[in-house]
Amino acid sequence: MPEASEKNSRSLIFATAGHVDHGKTSLVANITGTNTDTLAEEKNRGLTIVPGYAYHHFASVIDGQECDNTLGFVDVPGHIDFINNMLAGVGAVDGALLVIAADDGIMPQTREHLAILDLLAVSRGAIALTKTDRCEPDRVQTVTKEIRQLQATTSLKDAPIFALSNESGEGISELSDYLQNQFKDDSALKKNSNEDQYFRYLIDRSFVAKGIGTVLTGSVRAGSIKTGNSLKHTATGELTKLRSARLDKTELSEVHKGQRAAMNVSLDHKLVSRGDWLVDEKLFHPVNRLDTTINFIDPDFTLQSSAQYHLHIGASHHVVNIRHLGESLYQIKCLDQMIAHHDDRFIIRDPASQHTLGGGSVIDIFIPKRKRSSESRLAQLKAMQHGAFESLKQLLKAQVDGVKLQEFSSCRNISDIAIEKLLANLEQENVGFHSLNLEKSSLPVLLHKNYYDEYSSNILSFIKNFHQQQANQQGISEPALSHGVDFASSHLLFHGILQSLLDSNTIKRTGTLLHLPSHKASLSAEEEAFLEQVRPLLLKAGYVPPRTRELVEMTNIPLMTLERILRESAKAGTLIKIAENRYYLPETIMTLAGFIEQLLEAESEGSGFSVIQFRDASKIGRNLCIEILEYFDSVGFTRRDGNSRFVRTNKENIFGK
Repeated sequence: MPEASEKNSRSLIFATAGHVDHGKTSLVANITGTNTDTLAEEKNRGLTIVPGYAYHHFASVIDGQECDNTLGFVDVPGHIDFINNMLAGVGAVDGALLVIAADDGIMPQTREHLAILDLLAVSRGAIALTKTDRCEPDRVQTVTKEIRQLQATTSLKDAPIFALSNESGEGISELSDYLQNQFKDDSALKKNSNEDQYFRYLIDRSFVAKGIGTVLTGSVRAGSIKTGNSLKHTATGELTKLRSARLDKTELSEVHKGQRAAMNVSLDHKLVSRGDWLVDEKLFHPVNRLDTTINFIDPDFTLQSSAQYHLHIGASHHVVNIRHLGESLYQIKCLDQMIAHHDDRFIIRDPASQHTLGGGSVIDIFIPKRKRSSESRLAQLKAMQHGAFESLKQLLKAQVDGVKLQEFSSCRNISDIAIEKLLANLEQENVGFHSLNLEKSSLPVLLHKNYYDEYSSNILSFIKNFHQQQANQQGISEPALSHGVDFASSHLLFHGILQSLLDSNTIKRTGTLLHLPSHKASLSAEEEAFLEQVRPLLLKAGYVPPRTRELVEMTNIPLMTLERILRESAKAGTLIKIAENRYYLPETIMTLAGFIEQLLEAESEGSGFSVIQFRDASKIGRNLCIEILEYFDSVGFTRRDGNSRFVRTNKENIFGK
């Protein structure tokens, strides 16, 4: 098969819609030469049951550049019995071709299909007035006027009407020319830069091809992917490799947004259902709740709190509960998992699945566990209904806890490259913010400058007051500081603010104690004398300091007095308590931390290190090794995972420089 030049390849997919037996399938066949009714039952009954697909390929010159264009059609069922199949067919199209027979005129399914297209915000398209050869001109004019009245308040209000006949062919070339001219409107064909979004592919069919394996058909909703790369199957969470891809009969080395493609993958086709997705691993986030905006066809419609409604999103169907949050904001809850992203459109049908009630779009897929309809949450959802940049600006001003960029980008399918562009735009508009790197997140939290200044001022004031009241102590622990300033948000955010203050040298950390850079603990005469006596002993002992009772024998200080001075020295930061009977000099702890970093550098497989490896390398006894490593875990320098440990951050971030 020839390989298409993806650079000059463009495609648009149109869904047919309209009442049964109004000529949708015949019209597609006249334009493309393909009969989309392939099932024996479809041919016997003369109606479409499942969505069919057909293509018309043609070349053109756009802006002086030769382009290979593909005009694709999804021929969806018109009969009321197959409305669910129709909804699956229009879930991922660029436009619509509404077909109305001149002899029958506007029928119930005409109205419902148009209502669905309107709810899905399909604005590109045309209206085909078929079977004009069976009617008098007056009848054609009457139906044309009725159609214009019907479309006037919908998303297809500007769609032109083409009077035609599938029998004689009259008017079909004019309609075909109009659809082909849609490729001249570059605004609709411009893909989001493929680097700005990650790959999303909506599956509508799965089958086995002899000698090839599993073949999927569907539409690329975002991004691009090259053959040979791997994707996540959302229903199973399995990774699958894209072996090959085709657009109709043309082999592709890469597929991108806007294309309808068949893909050969390394996945058992029995695991795949219509409505599943293949996505970039970074986008894999199944959810049970969606925060959305919904518009109902009947403005007086009232939800029943206990009722189960039918949700059609993408090409999938779910039974859901819907809760009104306020105004046009609603939360959708489902027992099974759903796949969605910001701005995905959907349709809601009644509990019996007989009538279309309304439709809307997804706002957020990261739903808080508490206060889901609070005033602050509703304000957040309203801010999120704008474009990415405007939403980010509004969220920065409104969210006292900052904007979790990881969730923001995942919800909207914004790549890391596009995030960098958004941040650059914020800086260009002088929107003040601080970027805080938090654990367990690959992207930072953005905190508006006003909130950052307020929180950091409170922290610095508290530390300053602490120094004045506790002059003999080196500093304060992070948990005590968080409790003292009464920080209401998450510990991770508090830690991120502290780390920012540490990075800027506004505060310092000695051991586990936080303090102002200018502060030096005022030791009592007793503590200074003790330190002068015990420091040489600890230096000489190296990695294995004397136990408390051994220090009693070495210094002749009574046990109770010694323990009191050791506790006070630990508060002052001149000694670090590892266990009930072990105290280290801060510089020895820093040396041990550096020793661990070197141990991990020598471990090239990234599997961490064990207690045994630390014991063998340091020559310290096993029990003391465990005490040292548990201390490092407790202060956040290391992280334990089973029998292995990993370094969480640079030693200077914990123990100072």
